[in-house]
Parts: sequence; structure tokens; C-alpha cells
Amino acid sequence: MTSIHRRSLMLLCLAALGAAGMFLGPDGWFGIDIGPVGATVLYFALCLFAVHQSKHAEEAFPEDASYAERQAWVATAFVSLIYIHWLNFLTMLPDLGAVVDQISNPASRRFAINAGMTILVWTVVAGVLRSGNKDAVELDERDLRVQHDATRAGSALLAVIIIGLITALAMLPDLMSRWLRPLIVANALVGLLIAKTLSENMYTVVRYRRGRP
Repeated sequence: MTSIHRRSLMLLCLAALGAAGMFLGPDGWFGIDIGPVGATVLYFALCLFAVHQSKHAEEAFPEDASYAERQAWVATAFVSLIYIHWLNFLTMLPDLGAVVDQISNPASRRFAINAGMTILVWTVVAGVLRSGNKDAVELDERDLRVQHDATRAGSALLAVIIIGLITALAMLPDLMSRWLRPLIVANALVGLLIAKTLSENMYTVVRYRRGRP
């Protein structure tokens, strides 16, 4: 692992730490709300990561990495952060009371801002990556095969999660009843799509890494 790779990993770990702080929120260390601090650390790390990528777009990935593999690495990092935001958002919903039935509530607005900021930085990094690989083949035969297998893996995971949720509803009706509100269910379905996308990109990254000598 080169120094460029180490710095990229350190920035992503710092972003993950900030996201964890946001997840703890008001129930943070010693009763102190560390949510705002976590948010600051998260977006500061993401901005540094975007600048770092723009300066070292080629060195940040293995030389033999295809454009599709590089896309998968970037997508995995940012979808992971979006998923953390979503988990934080979902855990807040049952405690909102009647407000949870409103499309726009404090939790949904916070999630929209956090996800929007993450997607904005993701767009910048993806643009830098695309500009540095203008002459690269976007998808060759191997990339298409990996992409197809990743889609199948994501669909299989989605099926397992859905079966698990159905089982939980059948076996733990009292525990699950507090989640059976229209907007909570709708947001849970959005989370399933995010989880499927994340699993596909993680599978893609692992397949490429295992295939590298």
C-alpha cells in the first residue's frame, strides 16, 4: 500500500468516525450531543478526500484497476456513508410520535441534508475520476461479467432481508408494531434499495481484488 493509498484510507476512516459521531447524536459520550461535531468531521474529511482525489486520481488506485473497479471503490465509500445516515434517520423515527407521519419532519430534513451533502461530494469525486479516465474502456467483457454477478448477489441479499423482515413480523408482532407506520415502512424500503446498492458495489470491489494476482 502506497502513501497515497494510506492517506485515502485515513481520510475515509476519519469520515466514518465523523459519521459514527453523528449516529450517536444526543446520546453521545457523557450525555454530550456530539452530532454537530461528527457532522463537521465528516464533511471536512469528505472535502479533503475530494481534493486528495483530484490531485492523485491515478495514484489512488492500483495501476491495473479498470475504470469500473475505480467507480465501485468510490461508490462503496459514499454509499456506506449514506447508509449510515439512513440508519441514524431510521432509529429516530419511532420516537417522533405523531410527527413521524409527516413527510417533512426534523429527522427527514436532517437526513435529506446529510445525504445531499454526501451525494454532492460523491459527484465531485466521480467527476474527477471520470476526467482522469477519458480514454479508458468503460466496460469490457470482464467488467460486464462482474457487474452481472454483483447484481445477482445484491438481489439475493435483498431477498434474504425481506424474508427476515417477514419472519420478524410474524414472530414478533408486538415488537414490530411500532415500526408499522406508512412513512416508516416507506423509508425502510428506501433503506433496502440503499443496502442492495451497497452490497453490489462491495461485491464488485471484492471480486476485482480477488482476481488481482
